Amino acid sequence: MKERGYVVQPGGVDFWLYPRGAKPGEKPARYFIRILSERDFFPLKELDTLLISARNMRKEPILAVVDEESDITYYEVKEARFEFVEMKKEKKEEKAKASLLGDRVLLWDADLAENLYRNNFYGKLTKEKRLLLSLVEAAYLLKRGQLEIELNARQPPKPVNFEQFIDYVSSIESDFADKYAVYEDLREKGLIVKTGFKFGSHFRVYKAKQQKHSSYLIHVLPEEHVFSMSDLSRAVRLAHGVKKRMIFSFKEKVGEESFIRYVDVGRMKL
Repeated sequence: MKERGYVVQPGGVDFWLYPRGAKPGEKPARYFIRILSERDFFPLKELDTLLISARNMRKEPILAVVDEESDITYYEVKEARFEFVEMKKEKKEEKAKASLLGDRVLLWDADLAENLYRNNFYGKLTKEKRLLLSLVEAAYLLKRGQLEIELNARQPPKPVNFEQFIDYVSSIESDFADKYAVYEDLREKGLIVKTGFKFGSHFRVYKAKQQKHSSYLIHVLPEEHVFSMSDLSRAVRLAHGVKKRMIFSFKEKVGEESFIRYVDVGRMKL
């Protein structure tokens, strides 16, 4: 940092970092730096703690990761701020009937299928005008009263309520409840949410329906998750390479209440 013209002083977490040419005491430090080795492990909750400290100190946190060749990669850590284009409120159309087929839900009504796909970017429309919905999309529409889902595992097939559907899918996908909570939160914020599998994440997120490329990658983690530096680096590097923000999400429990938290981690140049 000194060689790059910055003013650095011990303090904060590991160092205070002042703007180039600044004199400590005349101007406040802009950043505080946490130094890690590539072999270190870093809890997700500690990332969140860094953000709380940054907010209290009115500083911006930086992770400086030193690899075994003594090269340094810098990461900015910040609270996610989602930009989106305000959408018209979705009309609650006639309830559509759908069937659970493996890990997809199939909506049969051609008109309702096309409406959900064209107007609200749900699912994938087939040539036969049937709509293939992901499990989180189906759960969201079921909760909103726009879908009636039959489980073909039941004989004869019977419609299920939202709680029954969540229980059933959670027996197939253990982290489904947390993924659904994040999906619902993002949709309620006015964002378009699709699978992020091609990018190694749970979701890719669009600011608006007409947007060609997604803006964010969201990966849902348990609150107790611990990163290896290589895992963190891999996720952030991939997101950076495809011009998206890498956001980690988790459900934080405070007393009897739960809140969805988002931590945005990106590479930065100093």
